[in-house]
Amino acid sequence: MGRILVTGITFGVFMAEALIHYNMGRTKKGEKFHLQLPPAKELAKIAAVTGSFSLVSGVLINTLQKRMSNKI
Repeated sequence: MGRILVTGITFGVFMAEALIHYNMGRTKKGEKFHLQLPPAKELAKIAAVTGSFSLVSGVLINTLQKRMSNKI
């Protein structure tokens, strides 16, 4: 359960960050910044990349926790 929780939280945080960056990149100079969801195809790409990195992060955290607990 711990790995799923870490991966899920990481995905949520990374996805929020990715959507903020997406909107920052779309905002033209002088325009007011506002958040909006990208088109479905673009959102799926962002979610796939974010999900991949969340899984990697979860695996690394789990691996490091196991290695560190063995040394204590």
